[in-house]
Amino acid sequence: MSRAGEIPLEPPLVRAPSTVPAREDRSYLGYIGAALAFALAGGFALAVWMPLAGTDVLPGVERTPRLVQAHGWLQLQGWAGLFVAGMAIRVVPRFVGRRPLPARVTVPLLGLLAAPLAVRLGVLPWVDGGAARAAALATGWTTAAGCAGVGGVLAVTFWRGKRGSEAWRLFIGAGAAWWLAWAPLAAWWGWRAANGGGLAPAAFDDALAWAVMLGPIGNFILGVQSRAVPVFFGRRPPDARALAGPWLLVNAGAGACVLGMALDGTAAARAAGAGLALGGAGLCWGLPIAGAVRGRAHRLRPRARPAAKFVLAANLAGMAAGALMLLAGAAMALEGGYAAAPLRDAARHLFGLGPITMLILGMARLIAPVFAVARTESRGAGFREHAPFWLLAAALVVRAGAGLASGTASYDAWMHASAAAGVLAWLAIAVFAADVLTAARKEAQNLAAIEAAAPGGKPQAEEGRVQ
Repeated sequence: MSRAGEIPLEPPLVRAPSTVPAREDRSYLGYIGAALAFALAGGFALAVWMPLAGTDVLPGVERTPRLVQAHGWLQLQGWAGLFVAGMAIRVVPRFVGRRPLPARVTVPLLGLLAAPLAVRLGVLPWVDGGAARAAALATGWTTAAGCAGVGGVLAVTFWRGKRGSEAWRLFIGAGAAWWLAWAPLAAWWGWRAANGGGLAPAAFDDALAWAVMLGPIGNFILGVQSRAVPVFFGRRPPDARALAGPWLLVNAGAGACVLGMALDGTAAARAAGAGLALGGAGLCWGLPIAGAVRGRAHRLRPRARPAAKFVLAANLAGMAAGALMLLAGAAMALEGGYAAAPLRDAARHLFGLGPITMLILGMARLIAPVFAVARTESRGAGFREHAPFWLLAAALVVRAGAGLASGTASYDAWMHASAAAGVLAWLAIAVFAADVLTAARKEAQNLAAIEAAAPGGKPQAEEGRVQ
């Protein structure tokens, strides 16, 4: 039996007939692989090219506005969206006591999510006229289909699963609903971008980006953390009452951003500003409760503890982003314009590199089966486990600093600092991708070693200790 407050976790191999072993449930690796591919070839690569093109160091200055929108959506829909979708499809059935979703569901969904990203990267920034309008519509409608599919399977799984009153259910339920809501919003984006010759109005695009960061992405960031991270640090998971306020603020903020998409001029700026302020307050309040911002992850095995620093840094960056969102949003709401651009730029990249990217790398190492199996090797944490953290930490400081200084520094200095941050972040993701490939390649070998080492040739369940 486990001790009070401990969560019994099954090892990578499980013999219970009601449980599907991790080695038979590998579709999440396809989502991780696609997310890494679009991050390295798309979002993070454009984070380097785009600012250098804007200063004529690299070709493409005339395409900069299109590259800006392509970069943003490859990061949100590609890097964050694919990773969140893949891990949500894997963990939500387990959270609610349902069997894993079959490959006949998960693989087509991956195709629907990846297809518009290929168009965003390879077509939309580079064409004009009718081709750009067609590409925008195709991007919007295929994105809508993929988001509706992900939201639908998550909502049905969540609804049919075991009921309870845990805090994570608030965020997982809202996250599934926001994935469904993302579908018509994506189609709307396609229509607006088609009318703009392949380029959506900047204010409309920015409001949608914040709505997605807070709704489909932010809810899962808070939900998955609230179920697992407190246990790593020796705390009980928070109950629903503790996180009801942050949940309300984050989702009200996302809703206000959507309202801003439907309005024009001063009203749109005030609505979007209210969304930023509400969402920022929710992050500042919710992240320390749902996750952790200090302490030692003593409930993790020593081999897994290096990943905990990603979680701590991600939440600290998220709180900093939330504070800047609150300040910028208040200025927008009061002035009725798109004020405090440096604060918004810094907040956007603190959120993207912190609660999104750092948390993806940290939580993937902690809960993805391919890494759980890799931790059974006798070696300690090496360069590939430590380097991404320091590269991302440096990228985060440089990019947030560049954003904050953008109102006073020269344009060239701002862009070159942004490109330097992009290089650091790209290297971090490349090192992590190499580690994923190595862990996946050795997974079968490590599983065989576990099975051979277990008494009687069978793995033994262990309770009360996080893998």
